[in-house]
Amino acid sequence: EVTELPQSLPLSTSSLGITYEFSFFCSCSRLRNIQSILTQSSKSQPDGILCILGIDSRYNEGCRELANYLLFGLYNQSNNDFERTGFPEEVLDDIIILIKPDSVHLYCNPVNYNHLLPYVAYWRNLHFHCLTENEYEDEEAAEEFKISSFVDMVRDCSRIGIPYSCQGHLQIFDMFIVEKWPIVQAFALPPPTFILKQKLNHGIISVTVKTIKYKLMDVSVDLWKTYSKMDPVSLEDLLFEVMKVKYSESTTRSLPFPQTYHKVHKTLK
Repeated sequence: EVTELPQSLPLSTSSLGITYEFSFFCSCSRLRNIQSILTQSSKSQPDGILCILGIDSRYNEGCRELANYLLFGLYNQSNNDFERTGFPEEVLDDIIILIKPDSVHLYCNPVNYNHLLPYVAYWRNLHFHCLTENEYEDEEAAEEFKISSFVDMVRDCSRIGIPYSCQGHLQIFDMFIVEKWPIVQAFALPPPTFILKQKLNHGIISVTVKTIKYKLMDVSVDLWKTYSKMDPVSLEDLLFEVMKVKYSESTTRSLPFPQTYHKVHKTLK
């Protein structure tokens, strides 16, 4: 769990390099919005929502969209903060998030940990799965740790929600495609089992092997409804887009758009 909170606030980013204040309130509120999907009174609701980034989900856009909602666009293509680090994309994208009704599990590595911490530090019941820098240098040990972390994260979940599709690109949910995601494949071989032994007549032992089955379900539509809820940051996003359009249509531009935006934003505050 997080014991040390970050001292500085992260900044949300926009495509034109304009930054605006990040809100811890909005961060916790967005997490609660996602968790509310898991607390609806329905037998078909998942026990957790799984978000896997990068190669481990074959760069699934639905997962990236959920991560950007929770992390305020940290993984947007227009965000250049990661590019400045000089680390490869597969290292920066090395993230797994499992959201449960009353807790969150987050796997990451020591490289992207410092980038993630300011955005997630105030989440309640947050459990980090992360190696030290020295431990992470052993690639084989790092992969084994990722798989064992994933197993530990989903251990108590029998129904797992997947953000399969992003908004505007609805895809037919294919459970077999998800099962071919690298981290899921690594987890499934060999499958976890219970071995039940029962003593029968004449001392014969009957052994029954039961595979633990996880039901995967698409929660994309529920997530889209959640994304549409307005909060101060999404309102500012909307304001930014409206002003950008108005500015492009304007024939008299006394200031470049970034300065114009900041001037109006300061006035509104």
